Amino acid sequence: MKKTVLLLLVSILFVSCWPTTDSTNFPRQEYQPVIITRSVLETSIVFQNTQPIVKSGKIYVKGDLMFINDVNKGFHVYDYANPSKPERLYFIKAPGATDLAIKGNIVYINQAVDLVTATFDPATRIFKITNRNKNVFPQKQAPNGTFGYTKDNEIIIDWNLKK
Repeated sequence: MKKTVLLLLVSILFVSCWPTTDSTNFPRQEYQPVIITRSVLETSIVFQNTQPIVKSGKIYVKGDLMFINDVNKGFHVYDYANPSKPERLYFIKAPGATDLAIKGNIVYINQAVDLVTATFDPATRIFKITNRNKNVFPQKQAPNGTFGYTKDNEIIIDWNLKK
């Protein structure tokens, strides 16, 4: 009798752990890759007028300048001489960019699959790309962890939620 009750309890325990197929499970979100060609990526970093921040990422402060990443879009640059009132200077458009680092006058940008090196003179605020190390990073994954398929000359710079 005790074995029967124990077997029944163990059976109920296993059944309660069985995955269900009811409609309360959330559907998996599907994403569409935003793809550009290698030649477009390599000429895509440009200075532009200030823009509103869409999706802020990491913040980097170097001297009197503050850089705020707009994920996969580029970097907003602020005059940070007065930290209580930063002043917008310009936007560095860099499609696929998610991070930067600065050492001295050298700026390193993670742009999609490439590591871009540039020089930056804080006094004149002249920004010049000096090197591009291609395919240093893997292609971007979708927010749900899936991968996109691209041709040899194509780079994923972002992902959009399918409608």
